[in-house]
Amino acid sequence: MRVKPRRFPPRNGQLDQDRPNQSPARAWFFIVAGVAFVLRLIHLLQLRHNDPLFLSPQMDSLYHHQWALAIAAGREFMADAFFRAPLYPYFLGLLYKLLGANLMVARIVQSAVGSATCGLVYLLARNLAAKPQTPNSKPQSPSRDSGLHPSSFILHPSEAAARISGFVLAAYPLAIWFDGELLLEGLLTFLVLLGFVLLLRSRDTDRQWWLPGTVFGLAAITRPNVLAFLALLPVWLVIENRRGAEDPQTTQITQIGPKGRSRNAVWSRLLLVWGAAAIVILPVTIRNYVVSGQFVPIAWQAGTNFYIGNSAESDGVTAIVPGTRGSWWGGYDDVKRLAEEAAGRSLKGAEIDRYWLGKGLEFWRRQPGKALGLLARKTFIWFAGREAINDRDLYTVKHYSFINYLFFTSKFLKFPFGILLPLALAGVWLWRREWRRFLPVYLFVGAYSLSFIVFFVCSRYRTSIVPFLAILGGMGLIGLIRPMRGRGVALAIAVAAFLFFNANLAGAGRQGSPGQKHIDAAIGLHEQGRDAEAVAELREALKLDSATNILSFEADLLAAHGEFAEAERAARAAIRLHPSDPDVFGILGNVFAYAGRLDSAAVYFETMLERAPYELKAWNNLGNIALLRRDFAKARYYYEGALKLQPMDALAMYNIGLCDYYEGKVAEARARWQQVLKLDPSFTKAKQALEQKK
Repeated sequence: MRVKPRRFPPRNGQLDQDRPNQSPARAWFFIVAGVAFVLRLIHLLQLRHNDPLFLSPQMDSLYHHQWALAIAAGREFMADAFFRAPLYPYFLGLLYKLLGANLMVARIVQSAVGSATCGLVYLLARNLAAKPQTPNSKPQSPSRDSGLHPSSFILHPSEAAARISGFVLAAYPLAIWFDGELLLEGLLTFLVLLGFVLLLRSRDTDRQWWLPGTVFGLAAITRPNVLAFLALLPVWLVIENRRGAEDPQTTQITQIGPKGRSRNAVWSRLLLVWGAAAIVILPVTIRNYVVSGQFVPIAWQAGTNFYIGNSAESDGVTAIVPGTRGSWWGGYDDVKRLAEEAAGRSLKGAEIDRYWLGKGLEFWRRQPGKALGLLARKTFIWFAGREAINDRDLYTVKHYSFINYLFFTSKFLKFPFGILLPLALAGVWLWRREWRRFLPVYLFVGAYSLSFIVFFVCSRYRTSIVPFLAILGGMGLIGLIRPMRGRGVALAIAVAAFLFFNANLAGAGRQGSPGQKHIDAAIGLHEQGRDAEAVAELREALKLDSATNILSFEADLLAAHGEFAEAERAARAAIRLHPSDPDVFGILGNVFAYAGRLDSAAVYFETMLERAPYELKAWNNLGNIALLRRDFAKARYYYEGALKLQPMDALAMYNIGLCDYYEGKVAEARARWQQVLKLDPSFTKAKQALEQKK
């Protein structure tokens, strides 16, 4: 006899007696999202007033900003396969195209997306925490199986946990911070949560399985680590199917017909999810193959990242390939140069990645004990209460807004992650008999976490597991403060986890410059034209750190104001302290160029170019020297060399326009400068040139 598949939830108009009333769900979604948006808007307004780098993106934020500008201008950013997953830069580029390259507006839009994420956390928690029952079943009495006394709750436990989870993420300081940065974390977390909400909806209704697949595909081209969860999805589907077979009264995926047909049903659902995700990813893969001739499904940085976190010099946290420069483009260029020197030929991105992957695997073969120790260290840091910084020192920048009061580290407590994870573990224990209900959450947190731990870790990367920990933490808190069996063990687990994960067992300290606060202030003061004060801030930074970027900034400011002797002193100090860094030769070259000593400047720029063939500053500066000497052919050679390395380099394009103008090609020059303004609407020199050359 053929058994027809049931559709869920039941359509007879009766509500599950153990489920909370569905009517306030929409209202509470908007309440949670509204509170989250207000907090994020206040944060942005405070940042705009207090953060000297608010309009000066750094590191990864700057990379995304430059890529988005190129997208908005309709220009190719890199003539190779994507180095990083492309969805977030395209999202940002679309905002720039529609609303202009206004960083405040872009951040407000991102904050709205992050606020919607908080509402999705509420909906997801509500679904996960509500125990499914049949329409005609009686409410369960407290038992060892449920461990719950419904009469002791003012709110239904699932509703209480859902509201707590939503408000926790709304006020979570790291979520607020990253929603306001030009980083992909906010968009990624929104897509992951939306994918989960749709996945559980498909489970309950047994239809439209392609919808969560589409959203998870978008998440994968935002950050490919999401694919680790999709790979484990069959585990959840099979267990859900078995659960339906064991208890046909539950509102889970039911077993349909004979055993073989049941397996087919599971795989048909899985293929719909995977197929939809693959369709989303496919255009990225095709584009990568067309431009590079290499098979790169999404992006080619995995092998490089693997070596960053798996080498004898790695600490598992610092996001720099050993032996390369710390600046974004400097490090990128060195990664390319070192791989090509080893191969003895020019390499595509995918080939570069395979080279660094091989070096990481070689480390595991030669030093397995050290590699395992490093893996254990990364695992602890990933789950530890203290935030492992990346890009900017979070413990410094938090002072720019009210998140300063929501985010701290002390000897005994690293808040908030240091309390959120212990509560989440307590929730896992208290609801252990309902583990199947939370299985997709466990699979995501486990797979996603492992996908980073094998590479290297930092706080930013774990942002997408925070909503799930908020849900489990909300359940744990409910269980600890309300009558629920197993509270004693759960409390012991929470206390033990608190002591363990808040201890600095991995010896992790701050990775940022100790003088970062002064460096940020100097950048802000310089952009306001207050260079004397900026130099004073840099000298305060130099008392704490003699990094190349500080000495370079000081030398540039001093040379720009004619203090050539002091500028040369700073530049030579950089060479003395960091002789292996190609950038230090460019610092002294800049000083000589400011002083009009073009021959000496050219020598140092050529030295820099020899040591770093992909360094844009060296190509542009040598072009500038040739331009000053009226050698337009040589100047054009250097500027075009810069554009080959970086097709959207506005400075090189502007300077080629100058060559055109001085050679009498006025129309060509104007066309170049108009292209510059499409790339970077804030490029003042191009605006002035177009006005003056009318």
